[in-house]
Amino acid sequence: MTKTWVFTFLFVLSLSNKVKCNRPECIKLQTAITQNIEHNGFHRDIWWLVETSEPSTEAWLKTECHLALRLDVSRDMFVNPDEIAELNRTGELQAFIDGKVNVEIPAHEADEHTLYVFLNSSLIKKLMLTIPIHLRYQRSQITGGFGKVNLRKPSLLMWCPNFNNVCNDGLKVEAPCDEKSEASCVWKNISYLAHFEDAELFVPVGDLDHYPLVSILTLLLGCAGCIYILSVLSTTSM
Repeated sequence: MTKTWVFTFLFVLSLSNKVKCNRPECIKLQTAITQNIEHNGFHRDIWWLVETSEPSTEAWLKTECHLALRLDVSRDMFVNPDEIAELNRTGELQAFIDGKVNVEIPAHEADEHTLYVFLNSSLIKKLMLTIPIHLRYQRSQITGGFGKVNLRKPSLLMWCPNFNNVCNDGLKVEAPCDEKSEASCVWKNISYLAHFEDAELFVPVGDLDHYPLVSILTLLLGCAGCIYILSVLSTTSM
């Protein structure tokens, strides 16, 4: 009886080792991202350079995996849906905005939203992207000056039909499958090498010290305009 158990154990062990040896090794994605902010004022461009050292493009395509960048946009700025739609139409981007965006309201009335940029799997070795962003008007403050807006780092998401083929660990998150957002997929939020520091953007802020003067001048100009219009109407023959 003991010999039978020993034989069974050795047989199962050899079978598991055989399966393990025949299983293809997983590949590890090694990605670096460089970020630059172009232009000044309220209208900026985020420039991203995504570079992958491992694996090769051929090996990556065999996994049938996909990558995406997720940018959480704070209420102090916004991504214009019309601009993203045009970039999608021309093929410059494959992107989707999750959340409602009102481009007219100031920062303290706005909501956050999320931008997903889906990367071309054939170009993961080196891919450059440009995202237009816009800073919102801030509340006026005493002495005016500049308001500070923190630009969050993008997250790198990976989707695979079989995550066992890729060694990268990461928390699983739900996000749109593509720029059409017709369905949701489970992605992995994986790490990358960031060749940039946290970005701080500065935007002009109105000066409350000028509020009394501006109010008085506005009132005087409004009264002067009304008087002028009334005088013209009174002297014009009907």
